[in-house]
Amino acid sequence: MTELAFDPVARPELPFGTEPVGEDRGVRNSRRRRFRRLRRWRRIALAVGLVLVLLMSTALIGAATTPGNQSYSAKLADWLRAHHASALVTPIESWYYQSQAPNKGGRPRALNPLPPVAPTTAPLPAMTPVVGPMPQPVTPHLEPPGNVPLVVSPALPSEGQWQAVGSLVNGRPGMYEAQFRADSTYTSQITSAVWIDPKALSLSLLPGTQEPGGTWSEPPYLSGEAEASAVAAFNGGFRFADAHGGFYLDGRQAVPLRDGAESLVISAGGKVSMGTWGTEVSMTPDVKAVLQNLIPIVDNGQTAPSATYQDASIWGSTVGTATVAPRSGLGVTASGALVYVAGPALTALTLAESLQRAGAVRAMALDLNPEWVTFNFFNHTDATGVPTTSKLYPSMRRPADRYLAPTRESRDFLVVSVPPPT
Repeated sequence: MTELAFDPVARPELPFGTEPVGEDRGVRNSRRRRFRRLRRWRRIALAVGLVLVLLMSTALIGAATTPGNQSYSAKLADWLRAHHASALVTPIESWYYQSQAPNKGGRPRALNPLPPVAPTTAPLPAMTPVVGPMPQPVTPHLEPPGNVPLVVSPALPSEGQWQAVGSLVNGRPGMYEAQFRADSTYTSQITSAVWIDPKALSLSLLPGTQEPGGTWSEPPYLSGEAEASAVAAFNGGFRFADAHGGFYLDGRQAVPLRDGAESLVISAGGKVSMGTWGTEVSMTPDVKAVLQNLIPIVDNGQTAPSATYQDASIWGSTVGTATVAPRSGLGVTASGALVYVAGPALTALTLAESLQRAGAVRAMALDLNPEWVTFNFFNHTDATGVPTTSKLYPSMRRPADRYLAPTRESRDFLVVSVPPPT
């Protein structure tokens, strides 16, 4: 006898044209609704996936075709930020910096090696012959700074002491470097400061191909006489979309200047000043260059309260103030000297404190992250005219010849040079 399989789910076949009634019809309708919902969600997921693939492909291609000398990852991050995806980039960068943060505590074996001191051989313009003894050029100099106050004990040998670096100007140093620990937490990390004498050396601002972009009379690198007279160069500020500030050079406002923004102002005569645009500094016929970035990080010799908290309206769409990362800043001392500070493990607060301890009474934050923080020395001791290059500290990622021809620099940067004799 053949047994018939019993399926409790199976429904009996109905004559053609008849409809199920009661509970059977409800079950069928429920199944149909679930199937339609599932199919709708599958279509939505497929559409979202296709959109994400299209957007990511566009971003990858856009970054790959972006001109500039930065790494591909930096190009991708900048491309995403420029296309309203900062909300995606910022947490990823914050996670990366947190994962790369050095261990707390520790002690370095020694300070970083200093670049050599060398007489400058920058070419001088032709001079009219003089009858009688040749007058010796006299270049005014500021007095060297005092030692940097330390916050970690015991100190490393020579920690906090300013030492002459780079090219001499008429036999005297135009720059000094000091190295020290920025705080008592990351005590294995060394922060470096460079003191620059504006009476002996001049500062100039050069535009990059992307920041601010455009066509300029000067190329986005150092070459020819500009290279021969340069003794150092260092990074500028944030992307202008994040800097909450502008860029002005040689009568042209490439990015609109903003009232209230912290501003580095260079006059046609070489004077350098720093202040809040619209109240402390402003446009005059003598202004040659203006670089703006955020708000003051040191004001009247005190660290800015805003350096201790995160506020996108102040700090822009960046990793925030508390993240430990490579950071840089530029300040002005009471005597008028310039002080550049950079370190591999700084928060906004420890950057501000480092600038203050290095003598700055007014200071602004410059760029951050390993891709952009750069300070290079150029010594002209080679008869061929090719400078000997060195980094401010070894862990700076970019090469020591960054800013030199023929590589076109993506972002604006600042150049320290030996001015021509007057």
